[in-house]
Amino acid sequence: MNLMMKQLQQKLSVRELVVGIFLAVFLTACATPYDTEKSFWTFGKGFETMQIAADSWQISFVGNNSTDRALTRKYVMLKSAELCQKAGYPYFTFTNEQTNRDSVGHFGAGTTTSDILWGSSTIDKETSTVVEVTGLKKHPANSGARIYDTSYILNHVSTES
Repeated sequence: MNLMMKQLQQKLSVRELVVGIFLAVFLTACATPYDTEKSFWTFGKGFETMQIAADSWQISFVGNNSTDRALTRKYVMLKSAELCQKAGYPYFTFTNEQTNRDSVGHFGAGTTTSDILWGSSTIDKETSTVVEVTGLKKHPANSGARIYDTSYILNHVSTES
């Protein structure tokens, strides 16, 4: 009886492992969607926003293997426009911006049965962008900084890749 239970547990473990790997591959096959908020359930991918002053926010976005720099920057630009419009600012500027494409972590799984080791691991490449955005009530006349029009961004920037 114990031998049958052990064999059944091994079959279930292999089945659970295969299902887990399939789900992981399936979930990473598409770019991280725009409306994703960073959490445990999104594997640390998505947006995180924090208001740092009455007119300023820090916005970070982390995308998966399929989310490139251009798409990540579009997402952050659109999120900045949404926050500024909601707060009543028709213009905004980035006071700080950083975009990275990093190789991170190893996802691995393995099992041993009768001196055979089976395993798998991958290196993920995730793109992350962090900006500090400041809302502006008026377009400054002689500013050396790049000023964005909130309405224009909201009407012309798409979340499509």
